[in-house]
Amino acid sequence: MQVCDVWVRERTRLYLAPSAQAVAARERARRGDPDGAIPVMRTAVNDLFETGQLTGGVLAAARLVEMLLDRGAHGDAAEAEAAIDWLANLPTAEGWAIRDTWLLRLRALLSRTRGDDVAYHDLVSRYRAMAKSLGFEGHIQMAEAM
Repeated sequence: MQVCDVWVRERTRLYLAPSAQAVAARERARRGDPDGAIPVMRTAVNDLFETGQLTGGVLAAARLVEMLLDRGAHGDAAEAEAAIDWLANLPTAEGWAIRDTWLLRLRALLSRTRGDDVAYHDLVSRYRAMAKSLGFEGHIQMAEAM
């Protein structure tokens, strides 16, 4: 975060700042401070999309949804669902595999949060199949862990 602060202050490498903030926010949540991490991640997501960094924005948005669902505070599931819907409706070329893969994972996690076991198992199965068909090793591992 200190490096990120320097970039912002000196107006250099500004395109890297939102990604650095997203990584720092995820680590902050992992260390037990989701309340402090979530606002930082929201800002990073907005900044990534505003600067046209779509792939980084999808990853940060996915991590934001995961953080919200993990925290489980009042309104978090609704915000997570809104973020999922927003990602699903991004104007993109058809068949944006990285976004579509994340959407399956996030929809599965939201279904689990809501106690919808049938939808959860269906979405996990579809997520695993898509990850395997695309050779997305990290997603294959995450799907297997679900």
